[in-house]
Amino acid sequence: MTLFDVLSRQRRLVYLLVALASIAGVWAAATLPSAIYPELTFARVTIVATGTSLGARQQLFGVSRPIEEAVSIVPRRYPGPISYHPGGTEINVDFSPATEMLNALQEVRARVDQVVPDLPAGVTIQVERMTPSLFPILSYNVEGGDPATLYDIARYQIKPIVSRVPA
Repeated sequence: MTLFDVLSRQRRLVYLLVALASIAGVWAAATLPSAIYPELTFARVTIVATGTSLGARQQLFGVSRPIEEAVSIVPRRYPGPISYHPGGTEINVDFSPATEMLNALQEVRARVDQVVPDLPAGVTIQVERMTPSLFPILSYNVEGGDPATLYDIARYQIKPIVSRVPA
C-alpha cells in the first residue's frame, strides 16, 4: 500500500488539512506586520552643534566639552563617539538597549538646553534620536596628524574615490 492509496482513501482528512492550512495562511497574512523595512530602533541620541567659525581647539573647549559634560549626567548612558569637523561637532550618546528612548531623548535635550546660554554666539544645536535614515551604513575615521590636513585628505582624496564605487 502506497502513500497515494492511503491519502486517496482519506480524502476528507486531506481536504480538512488543506482547508485548515489555507485558513491559517489567510490569518497570518492579515495579522503579521509588513513593511518595506523592519522596524528598527537604535539606542542612541545624536547631538549636532554647528554654525561657528571657531578653530578646532575653541570648538573643543567652547562647544564640545560643555555639551559632553552636561550629557554625562544622563543615567543609563554609555560613552559614545564624538566627531569634530570644521564649524561643528557631533556627539553620540549611547544607551542600553532596554532604555525607553523617548525619555532618554527628553533627558538629553533638557541637559543640552541648560548649557546653550553658555555656548558661543551663533551655535545651533540639534538633538535627535538615531533613526535608520540618519544612521550611516558605513563610516570611515581618519586619525593622526593635523585636523585640517586630515579634513582635506578625507574631503578631497578619499571621498571622490569612495563616491565612484558603484552602488
